[in-house]
Order: sequence, then C-alpha cells, then structure tokens
Amino acid sequence: MSLGKFRRHTFQNRAGFTLVELLVVIAIIGVLIALLLPAVQQARESARRMQCTNNMKQIGLALHNYADTFKEFPPLAILGDGVGNPQAARCFTWIALILPQLEQGALHAQFNFAAPAWNQALPNGGGNLQAAPVASVLLCPSDGTYMDNTQTNGVSITNYIGSEGYHWWQTAGISDATLTSWGQTGFSSSTSGNDFSGAFTIGRKIRFASFVDGTSNTIVASETNASGYKNGGDRLKGGAGVPRLATSEAVVRPAYVFTGYAGYSRRAPFSDPAGAAATADGWFNKTGSNPYYFTPSYIAYRHINNEWQGPGSFHPGIVNCLLGDASVHTIPDTMDYGTYLCLNAVADSHARSFDN
Repeated sequence: MSLGKFRRHTFQNRAGFTLVELLVVIAIIGVLIALLLPAVQQARESARRMQCTNNMKQIGLALHNYADTFKEFPPLAILGDGVGNPQAARCFTWIALILPQLEQGALHAQFNFAAPAWNQALPNGGGNLQAAPVASVLLCPSDGTYMDNTQTNGVSITNYIGSEGYHWWQTAGISDATLTSWGQTGFSSSTSGNDFSGAFTIGRKIRFASFVDGTSNTIVASETNASGYKNGGDRLKGGAGVPRLATSEAVVRPAYVFTGYAGYSRRAPFSDPAGAAATADGWFNKTGSNPYYFTPSYIAYRHINNEWQGPGSFHPGIVNCLLGDASVHTIPDTMDYGTYLCLNAVADSHARSFDN
C-alpha cells in the first residue's frame, strides 16, 4: 500500500468521534455548566439585590422630600374618625401619600383622599383604588411570588413596609423579668395604647427632630415578602416550602390601602374591612396567654424571616433596611433582637449602631 493510500485510509477511519469520546465531551460540558450556573445565578441575584437597594433609596429620598414639604413624616395610615366615618373605610397608607415624591404624581392625582379608600373608583374606568397599578419601585425583583389580583381580592401589593417601632403593655402581662429574660434590660414600659416609637405612627407627628437616637441609627422601613402564608390557626409563615394560600385566605402587603383597624388585629381570611370577615393586618400579636406586644416594621415577631409577618426577603440570609438618613443597610437574619428593637425606635434613648 502506498503512503498516500494509507493516509487516506487512516483519515477516513477517524472522520468521527467514538461513543466514548462523545460521552466524555458531554460530561465535560455538563461539568462546566454546573460550575457556571451558580455563578450566573449569584450574579443575577446580586443585580436584583442592588435594584432592591436602589428602590429603598428612592423611597428614602421620597420620604425626605415629603418631610421637607410638609415638615413631618407621613403617618402610617389615614384613618377615619369613627363617627359616621369608620376607621377601616379611609385607610390610605403612607406609600399612597408619597407617590408624588416617587414620580407617581399622575397616579396620586387619581386618589380622592377626602373619601374612603376602599372600593373608591378611579377616574376613566381605572378600576378600584386598592387595585391601582404598582410602580416597580415598590416591588423587590427577587420576590418572584407576586399574587395576582384574583388572589388578593384586587389589592395591590408591595415589598416595603414602614416601622412602627416597639411597644408592650406591662399591664397585659409583660413584666420587667420577662424583658430581662429576653436580654432587653433598660427598656421602658408603658400602659399607653398609642405609644408608638417608630417613624410611622397614627395620631402623632414624627419630624426629623424626633429622631433623638439619630437618623443614621434608626430603621424607618424594611423589605418584606409581598404575599403571606398560613401555618395553621392564626399563625402566619413567610418561609419557603409553605403552600400558597387559597384565594379566600390571601394575606398580602397592600400598597395603597391599609387593611387593619387602629389598635388591634385579627388574623383571618383576607377581606374588605367593610365585609363580614376579619382583616389580615396587624399591630400587635396575642396568641393564647401571651401578652400584647407591639413590634417593629409592621407585625414582625422576634427575628426577621420568621413565622410571623414582618421584615423578610428573598435575599439569602439578609434583609435590606431603610434608615432615617435615606441610606440602606443590610442586616442579617441572626441580628440580636434587643438591638433590632432599639434600631427601630426613634427616641428610646438606647441608640445602637449596626456594629453592636
């Protein structure tokens, strides 16, 4: 056989991959994808977390602009006076009030703040106020579990909640010994039902001068899961792995309409407060013999990302918090609860830094 024929014969025999070689190539590609995918997911989550941080900064700047204009922070909600004007009927949230400062003036102009919010018809066939469009600045991009209007009785949702501070009633069973056992020595007790100490209150004006502990040491808002879950009885759970609520039991974070009554809460199927069912909002918790207990950031109970609605996020291990100086700080799930309480109070004279 000539050299030329040998070369042609050899080339023809090696024109394709063997099965073993093909499997090796596929395995290598699979390994590379397995190594690359977590990095891609991490990069995407990092971008989403950055966008969430930017959303909160915009909310912080909007609050500052509101305070500059009106010389005070917006109230937690606008409620009726209860005399022919039910508290549950009016219920515009602080977010509804700062829409112009969030460059949502056109939406704000459609709201009639002199009339009840629930079922208020928007002009030009825009539907009900509680189902008004939600600006992207009010939604965390990492929370991919948004419930559509059919699951929330037509209520728009948000991922950002204001802090009410902390409070407890010594007459309701929380003794100094109990506070000490929780590592919260030095806190003051009060029998007043309206002694809110957070940036967002009802019936009390909060100004920059109110931040005795310093705006850079005070949490005014935090992120949370927009939609809730139920874990038997009146307990609510926001963790992963819990089934989605049925339509009749949706528990959400309304963007524009406050869903509770000032001073108390009942956990039950979500509904229009004008209806027969109880609302699914809350100001303090009471389960069995446990005392009434005001807690930071809406209805948080103990730590973040826990079994009660409160601060939480889909960012692994952390929650973004907005401070009074419009900066955004990240806090871990494991932050000491006593420190966390102090950070949510505007003037408890127990200023704590995030390094404590």
